[in-house]
Amino acid sequence: MDEKNKELYFLEELKYMSERFESGSQEGVKEALRFCQDTFGYVSLAHQKQIAEFLNVDDKIVKTLIKFTKSIKESKTEFEVICCTGPRCAKNGSIEVIKSVKNTLGIDFDETSKDGKIRLSTQNCFKQCSKGPNIMINGKFYHNMDKNKAENLMKEIME
Repeated sequence: MDEKNKELYFLEELKYMSERFESGSQEGVKEALRFCQDTFGYVSLAHQKQIAEFLNVDDKIVKTLIKFTKSIKESKTEFEVICCTGPRCAKNGSIEVIKSVKNTLGIDFDETSKDGKIRLSTQNCFKQCSKGPNIMINGKFYHNMDKNKAENLMKEIME
């Protein structure tokens, strides 16, 4: 199916979901996010706005649900790198790990590498504090990171 038809199909399905779920339903948002991810491979900002509009929820709710649904990607990247910024990881040295990740990739949070291959973002806590500092790449955790491990891991995904 070409992109134009995918968009039409997506909008039809959103309309159907808006009829099936109550206004403001987070379950409806979750279903719409999964459908969008399955259809396009990611959930763009434009799609997020459409989901919020059709299901009558605030954009922030859509963003929050994306953040807590690890399988949802916001861009067409090969690697979604998420660094924990929670206080316990920070106590264990995540600040140095984060600096290493940013320097190695040459991008900041909420940015995508020039080749479009890697997107970097943060999450306040993965609830894996005893194993921190933590990094997640495409849903897989990397625990007990230090700046050298982080640098090597980033170099590995850049190849």
